[in-house]
Amino acid sequence: MIDALIVGYNDPDFPSYVASMRGMGEGSGAFKDLDLAMLQYEGRPYRALDLVTRFHNESRGRAQTFHNCDFLWPTITYLGSYLHRHSLTFDYVNQFQLEKDDLREKLLRNDIRTIAITTTLYVTPQPIIEIIGFVRRYNTSARIVVGGPFVGNQVATRDAATVQALFNYVGADFYVDSNEGEAAYVKLLNALRDGTSFDHIDNIAYRVGESFVVTKSAPESNSLADTPINYRLFPEGAVGQFVSLRTAKSCPFTCAFCGFPKRAGAYTYLSLADVERELDTLAALGTVTTVTFLDDTFNVPKRRFKDILRLMIRKKYPFKWNSFYRSDHGDEEAIALMAESGCEGVFLGVESGSDTMLKKMNKTARRKDYQNAIPLLQQHGISCYASLIVGYPGETDETVQETIDLIETAKPDYYRAQLWYADPLTPVWEHREELGIRGEAFNWSHDTMDCETACDHIDRMLLTIQNSVWMPQNGFEQWSTFYLQRQGMSRAQVKEFVVAFNDGIKESVLFPEQREVSREIIARIRKSCQWDCKDQGSAADRAKSAFSPAAYLAAETFYLSKVCAGAPRSKLDGLITRDAPAIEPERSIDLGVIQGSAHGLLAAYAVLLSRIDGREDTLIMVDGLPIRLQPRANAIFEDFVDEVVGRLAEAAPHARYGIHFLSNKLRLGRHGLTPPALDVGFSVNGQGSTQRTPLVLHLAGEQENYAVTFRYRGNCLSGGVVESLTAYFPALWRDISSSKARRIGDAGPDGSTAIRDMQSVTDDFNF
Repeated sequence: MIDALIVGYNDPDFPSYVASMRGMGEGSGAFKDLDLAMLQYEGRPYRALDLVTRFHNESRGRAQTFHNCDFLWPTITYLGSYLHRHSLTFDYVNQFQLEKDDLREKLLRNDIRTIAITTTLYVTPQPIIEIIGFVRRYNTSARIVVGGPFVGNQVATRDAATVQALFNYVGADFYVDSNEGEAAYVKLLNALRDGTSFDHIDNIAYRVGESFVVTKSAPESNSLADTPINYRLFPEGAVGQFVSLRTAKSCPFTCAFCGFPKRAGAYTYLSLADVERELDTLAALGTVTTVTFLDDTFNVPKRRFKDILRLMIRKKYPFKWNSFYRSDHGDEEAIALMAESGCEGVFLGVESGSDTMLKKMNKTARRKDYQNAIPLLQQHGISCYASLIVGYPGETDETVQETIDLIETAKPDYYRAQLWYADPLTPVWEHREELGIRGEAFNWSHDTMDCETACDHIDRMLLTIQNSVWMPQNGFEQWSTFYLQRQGMSRAQVKEFVVAFNDGIKESVLFPEQREVSREIIARIRKSCQWDCKDQGSAADRAKSAFSPAAYLAAETFYLSKVCAGAPRSKLDGLITRDAPAIEPERSIDLGVIQGSAHGLLAAYAVLLSRIDGREDTLIMVDGLPIRLQPRANAIFEDFVDEVVGRLAEAAPHARYGIHFLSNKLRLGRHGLTPPALDVGFSVNGQGSTQRTPLVLHLAGEQENYAVTFRYRGNCLSGGVVESLTAYFPALWRDISSSKARRIGDAGPDGSTAIRDMQSVTDDFNF
């Protein structure tokens, strides 16, 4: 009888996971965070490494799966070693989704006492429930035990009745609630084997009928030194290239946004001799190329850290390594030793570039620490990833800009901005009343910001930061960059792939109605995934983003200053029904063929709109490009046509960003502006989108000979209004274009039926 079958990570079916998150609302903080890590292609969502798998395997006659957990799960190696040390037997499956056939065979043998489900990375119960359902289908005798962070977090934040309901919903037989839990699990296994009571076992809950008996809670602490990983317990080849190693437990710091130190207990770490023993063991395996140190503060204390580095240099271990790094507890000597010992990358918990925010977060590091450390690390060839938090209580537009400025000046290889997570288990929660914190998780507001505004800041960071590359996360972490290098990509090629993938993310932010990533971007991603092909093009072309941050910033300046500032709301807006239940098919009224240049007809259209508004200022969507025109009454019409040409030329470089800015009420609101009404459009041969505008003057043809049509949405604008416009515009055009010296204010068929019709329309709506 096997005492424990340990089930490793369940990476849920990604499309199903996206669907469940979308169910929370596409505007929710949780979904928006996920949306910045995936692309929609051929009707399904993809993470970065999912696309590597798809495109790298094309035309290769093999199917290699690239994924972010392509290593022996550290919880399995540690728990298995712990059980073996206590004379208990174990088996395991490492990746639930990829090893279902193997798991099914193990379950059908019916020789398993318990199934241990680890929950290190789960924030919802669904991955656990999926595993339990699978286990029950093929084995009804084994008892299912769930432990780890998910259980601890639920017990700590929910009332007893809710926890009981959750335990029943998940469906396990036992739950272990402890910051560690290995000792409790061993006692539980012994009780099951011996048929004794569970009541004496601390930190567990066990099923009795439809409810759970919860035993006494007590601290549990297991020494890392007493339970080294015994890799001989695992089959030859199971360990592979990638190993995660922990040389310390907990964290000596008390950052206000983090509840880990409180849950993990006192900070303890292995002696130098114990670290040497662990590293010697890894070197002896002969397969390991990459070691990830999981310690939250690997370089603390500084003296021990340097001793470990000198040990690694002296022993000349055959692997590269990466770790977390505290910038305020390092120096130039440490960084030089890191490089010499084989460090290829560090994770920096920067959180903010504002000293004001760092103090509020109770961080010991300051802006200057990152400004000093990041360039030094990069000078020594060590890749830097800066992790940021946006929206923590006290955050303002100014502190976010300080963070952006830090990333632009320090220039880490990668960065990622996460929406602040309002966690009841963190120290800041104790001050929620004074900080005005309302809500929790990713749905919150406080005295200085709300989650919607923070999400908009994160979008802007993605689109504007030039000197660092966005890290997608959710299936693609810093570790993934080292992983791909072990698969044959160069460091530069990895970055080129991420830049191409990020362009797809940027495209979805800028054009949310475009559900699928464009063909051009997919072609670049596909090419970057085929890194072993000869035809790769120039490095400069591959690394170039399709959405230049400089171009975005220039567009932002243009739209804020020249389009939105002081923009009037169209009086036509008063004629438009905004709460129509559905968009009807587009209707149209033909004006016949009109001779004239497209620019001239656009200028006359602006004059028409100014007549409706009674003011010399109007906003027109010209084939998807918003431009602002001022047909002043005393201006010569031909001069105004030249002005229209100039305005179009000025706006053209910023065309792709127009709708993004003009429909962003949060961004405009921070500048004291409101989104202008996008009521009217102008299109020549349908070259650009005008789908957002209820009324469009459409030209079909070329060389000053156009078939002209008013197109309108019948559920937004009445036919009577459009008929009046149809009658008036040709007469206005004939008169205003009849003389080169014609002033705009003098033009128009005075006394005509068309004018009286237009006046009646405007009078009816109190213009």
